Amino acid sequence: MRVRVDATSVRPGASAGVEAFSYGLIGGLAGATEHEIEVEVLPDTLAAWRAGVPRPDVGWAEVAVPLLSDGLVSRRLRRYLPPAVRSSRPLRRLVNEVRERGRGGVPRPAGVNLYPFHGAPAGREPAVVVVHDLRQFQPDLGGAGFAETISRNVARAAAVVVSWPHPYEQVRDRFPWARHKTVLIPPPPFHPRPAGAPRAAEPGLLLYPSSTAPHKNHATLLEAMARLPEFRLVCPGPLVEPQAAALLGRARRADLRGRVDFPGFVSVTALRRLYARASAVVVPSSWEAASGAMFEAFSWGIPVASADVEPLRAQVAFAGAEVAFFPPYDDAALAGAVRAVTGRSAWFAAASSAAHRRLAGRTWQDTARDYAAVFEWVASGSAGPIPRSDFVAERAAGDRYGAETIR
Repeated sequence: MRVRVDATSVRPGASAGVEAFSYGLIGGLAGATEHEIEVEVLPDTLAAWRAGVPRPDVGWAEVAVPLLSDGLVSRRLRRYLPPAVRSSRPLRRLVNEVRERGRGGVPRPAGVNLYPFHGAPAGREPAVVVVHDLRQFQPDLGGAGFAETISRNVARAAAVVVSWPHPYEQVRDRFPWARHKTVLIPPPPFHPRPAGAPRAAEPGLLLYPSSTAPHKNHATLLEAMARLPEFRLVCPGPLVEPQAAALLGRARRADLRGRVDFPGFVSVTALRRLYARASAVVVPSSWEAASGAMFEAFSWGIPVASADVEPLRAQVAFAGAEVAFFPPYDDAALAGAVRAVTGRSAWFAAASSAAHRRLAGRTWQDTARDYAAVFEWVASGSAGPIPRSDFVAERAAGDRYGAETIR
């Protein structure tokens, strides 16, 4: 069967977790299944995709897409239009229509069409749509236009795949009529600690890998750093404007100067070097499907301080982990949580390692095989119940998320 992946919503070096997810899943599909994998990507990104997915058995095609978020027109719209207008239903409908009508390339037959990012409109059918989270439906975090796009994608999809427990339950609750075609398929950590990789924690070095999108909540983290003069902070990840300029300006002020670094997007090798040195990982995000940085911290045995929001609590429960929680917009509490995990570093590090052991063994090939079962279910006409992941079934003990909890 041919599986066509529409990856034109992902720009290498600028798409953070969705990018790492796409690299891993495409590579897993090529390595663990017999399906023919064809991937459509943006012009001038093919070299980056091939570096991220170094497999000769993947077919690539560069496809032009108008009104991309980092294009000239879109940048001007973001600069001059208020956020409520940019995320409004009329504007998103217009953008989606222009994209669909203006796309280049010649459509090719495909058994199944995979859309790895829920925020871009799913076009050709049958479609399998990956819904990462429902942040766009949250008060003060989303927008009506993006929420409508996600709703349309769920309605049009032959199958909906969700990666983590909390957004999975949200999708089922918001779209009860789609429960029969919605499945939970967790991926492995995106950048886990390689076997045998050395670790030498530097006292006082904090790490937060993330883009500078507003909901990532770097602003509160920087105010907490003003309360933590003995600590240093590195925040690798895409520098998303206009937040990036404000954060860089704040980091240059006297109370933070020389202690906070925003290096931008870094290579996997550079990111691993940072994990090897970090004394703690901080996740202040106000909403996530699940934090990749948290799972990666578990794999390195690093203490974690996390914002106390529903999906991150669900992630900790799913992993059977123990972290220090803080209210997401309380910089004093954040500073206190950092001091808590670094003050009991050995205990929190052991808890992180224990959580990783509970999740260890999950690979992209395992994830790809779970996806392939869904593709085959769609191609067969969706006969019978949608295939479920054995990994989820094996972890189903204790609560609705299948969690074990450290006491």
